[in-house]
Amino acid sequence: VCLDPSFFMNRNYEMKTFTYGSQELQLLCLSSACTDYDLTGQLVWPGAVLMNTYLSEHPETVKGHSLIELGSGIGITGILCSRFCKEVVLTDHNDEVLEIIKKNIEMQSCSGNADAGYHFC
Repeated sequence: VCLDPSFFMNRNYEMKTFTYGSQELQLLCLSSACTDYDLTGQLVWPGAVLMNTYLSEHPETVKGHSLIELGSGIGITGILCSRFCKEVVLTDHNDEVLEIIKKNIEMQSCSGNADAGYHFC
C-alpha cells in the first residue's frame, strides 16, 4: 500500500492565544503534528515558549535589530520579535509550514502590527 504524503497532513489549525508579558499573539497552530513528513513546525514547542518568555522579559536583546529565525514553524518567536525588531526574516523548509507562517503573519498585519518588516522564505 502506497500512501500519498497528504494522508499524514493535518490542516485542522486552531486559533490559540499566547501571552508573553504584555505581548499577546493570536496564531493558528496544531496541538500535535506528524513527524513522518517533518511537519513538526505546525505546533509550538516548549523551547519556543521558554525563548519567548525570555525575550518578552528582555526585549532590549533584539530591540532595533534585524533578525533571522531558522526553522520558524508557525512563526511564534519571529512574530514576537517583530514587536521589538526593525526587520524579521522567518524561514522553514517545508511548504506546508510556510503556508501557516504566511497566514499567521497576515493575521498580525490585520491586528495593527502592520509596520513590522516581515519576510519569509
